[in-house]
Amino acid sequence: MKTFLKVLKWIFILVFAILILGILFIRFTRMTDKIIYQPDDGYEVFESRFNHEELFIPVEKDIRIHAVLFKPTSKPIGTIFHHLGNGMTLIGSQLQYEPLINKGFQIFAYERRGLAKSEGKDVNSIILKDDAIIIFDEFLELEAVKNTDVIIWGQSLGGAFALVNGAERQDKIKGIIVEGTFNSFPEIGKKFASMLNLENFKWVVPLIMNNDFPAEEEIKKINKPIVIIHSISDSQVPFELGQNLFNSSNKSTTEFWKIDGKHINGIDQYEEIYVRKFMQLIEK
Repeated sequence: MKTFLKVLKWIFILVFAILILGILFIRFTRMTDKIIYQPDDGYEVFESRFNHEELFIPVEKDIRIHAVLFKPTSKPIGTIFHHLGNGMTLIGSQLQYEPLINKGFQIFAYERRGLAKSEGKDVNSIILKDDAIIIFDEFLELEAVKNTDVIIWGQSLGGAFALVNGAERQDKIKGIIVEGTFNSFPEIGKKFASMLNLENFKWVVPLIMNNDFPAEEEIKKINKPIVIIHSISDSQVPFELGQNLFNSSNKSTTEFWKIDGKHINGIDQYEEIYVRKFMQLIEK
């Protein structure tokens, strides 16, 4: 009996050690980053019916990021820096820009590494965060952008980028608008675990997932006006995560706009009010 218990004890220790090593391996090799960011097959030609300027911004040796500045037909009333959602490209995202361009805004947006015409691989959150700041700083130096009011706009995962960007460069902006954004990577990871019927294993998510975009921490640093938009029926980023993000914010400068509809589809369903949110930020 003693021998059996001794063997059982060592089996338990071995299993526990393997579990710990597995968690450490996944975390420090950043395997979850590779799951989050999925590169596409790319495209060779970018086309748009809007007046635009196409740019390639170097972020490191031999790696350039594809960006486009969409322009109104007259002098812009302000400039929007758009952080796209996960996997989004400019071919698709530009479809939402029309009401903002028609109002007089110019919109700058870029495709993260590994997407469409951007070079490199988008499998590391830290590198992507560095890219975002480099690109934003280059964006500010564009002649068309200088002396214009800047609003940062982020949708879904892009909202987390937007809040990090805003926290680090808030002296350069008028405000921030995010839609369908979660409060942290581990929290959205736990929600997906539940959706996949892995409720009993969601405790492991914070252990294996790096939180390089802690939106709920970054938003506390921002003293510029912020609008958080979230749909009560969002099936990709649950409404409560947007509510949690708002709960972490400075309430005196942050507005929470509850809408209904599909994930990051607010500008299509509530066009007039949505555009007005941008107008209100540049008027402050």
